[in-house]
Amino acid sequence: MVSKVYNSSPSISNMVQRIAVIGSGISGISAAWLLVKDSEAKFDVVVYEHGEWVGGHAHTVELPSLDGTTKGTVDTGFIVCNPHTYPNFLNFLSQLNVSLVDSDMSFSVSKDRGVFEWAGDNIDTVFAQRSNILNPKMWRMICDTIQFNEQATDIAEAVDRDLFDQGTGKLKNVKSASENDIFTGHPYAQMTLAEFFEKNNYSKFFYESYIVPMTASVWSTPADMALDQFPLLTLVRFMRNHMLLQVHDRPKWKTVLNGSKTYIEAVLKVVKDVRLTTAAVSITRSKDPNTITSRSVTVHDSKGSIETYDHVIFACHTDQALKILGSEASEGERKVLGVIRYITNRAVLHRDSSFMPIRRKAWASWNNLLDSTKSNAICLTYWMNRLQTFITPDVYGDVFVTMNPMWEPAKDMILGEWYYDHPFYCNDTIASQEALNSIQGQYCTTYCGAWTNYGFHEDGLTSGLLAALSLGAPCPFPVVLNGGYATHRLPPTPPAWASARGVLRYTPAMPTHLAKTARREYTLLTFISPAWIIMYRLSIVIMRLLSNLPFV
Repeated sequence: MVSKVYNSSPSISNMVQRIAVIGSGISGISAAWLLVKDSEAKFDVVVYEHGEWVGGHAHTVELPSLDGTTKGTVDTGFIVCNPHTYPNFLNFLSQLNVSLVDSDMSFSVSKDRGVFEWAGDNIDTVFAQRSNILNPKMWRMICDTIQFNEQATDIAEAVDRDLFDQGTGKLKNVKSASENDIFTGHPYAQMTLAEFFEKNNYSKFFYESYIVPMTASVWSTPADMALDQFPLLTLVRFMRNHMLLQVHDRPKWKTVLNGSKTYIEAVLKVVKDVRLTTAAVSITRSKDPNTITSRSVTVHDSKGSIETYDHVIFACHTDQALKILGSEASEGERKVLGVIRYITNRAVLHRDSSFMPIRRKAWASWNNLLDSTKSNAICLTYWMNRLQTFITPDVYGDVFVTMNPMWEPAKDMILGEWYYDHPFYCNDTIASQEALNSIQGQYCTTYCGAWTNYGFHEDGLTSGLLAALSLGAPCPFPVVLNGGYATHRLPPTPPAWASARGVLRYTPAMPTHLAKTARREYTLLTFISPAWIIMYRLSIVIMRLLSNLPFV
């Protein structure tokens, strides 16, 4: 194949910067959108995508009706968001005139094909398996949950007291970002879930039936890795920020009407040059940081083209970025990007209800199947009718997406399958996030992706917007870091350009809806009503009565 060499067109003003964006997931398309959204944009953007669709995990597919006469839509990757912890994403959708509809985030666990089951909607579903009323392990789990909610909130608040001025809510002064500030010196900073539960005498039944399934589900991580390697502070801050440790003011979950493809299609009306099935194979860069406007980046793609750019934004996974850079990668880039690991997860769209709890009463939006005979293996099934209510059961039947199914769904019920990679979170990941600013912008290169924070859609979008902002693109709304929560994940000192370009670091620093008065009203798990206050008061007495009975 003859290579095509692209040089800047004479018709393009010298003021126009040519930007290569590698990857079309939420980070890549949000960066590209912000760079070109204005009619007078001073950026010429090309998006390289090695796959067959734009959006990455924002992947909507066709859903045939039961009778085959109509086709709807269903998401198989990104599904839900909420106004509290997705402020930038909701502002982004508003700019695109994309609508949201109500969703639901209920949670269930089914162990060993129904030997033990519960769901978190209300008291009735928690005891969907009626024998659990007389199960002392269940009551111990309730007590442990109450203790964990209290302790987790205290831990998150203790770190915040170290990091933030309690009068102003602003980050305390630290010597330098490279020292990782107070965060890494906190007693819980390096602690894993397993170490925490052992140290604090939590029951194995509690964390295997609640915390581990939740952590494995949220971050698409194997159960054993979630327990042994997942950072405690990442979990407790996630739960605190999402109001999962309290009763009141929990977020109202939403989903994109007709699927996330709706916003992808809106973006593509603005971002014109997206090259599907075209991978960036290699890149060469000028080592002079002052040559950002002199076409100092050369991209070689999988179709033989060679094109020059002023800047490159890596919106792909870090291992892919290092592979593309090859020998071009600096020592700093290898150090920061090289420690990030990924886990490949298989997502199967189907109608096989064997991947749901045995008891229909225990069905929830997120359903975790546990197998104690396989090292506590977990597979997660999303009940899509409940998550995306436009998927009506009378037309489409019960529709499920199962991550890493333990057995194969019935062949005649499988509608499709895909593979998604998710970043694996451990202490090395956190250290890499802390060091990211040390390589941003060097050699005309910027990195973005959900891996730079908690790994969610909001994080991917925010990092993409920041990449575009760093190049001078204006944003029509204030970009709020960390969802506006006092949760240290990004380096403590934002880039010098941040405040001038509408970036708000922590707003508000200490959210009022996280007041202790709210979370002190005891609740059971993630999604259970305040009626559990009464049940808690009975739990200690009941546990004492049942502790010597032979229930399992």
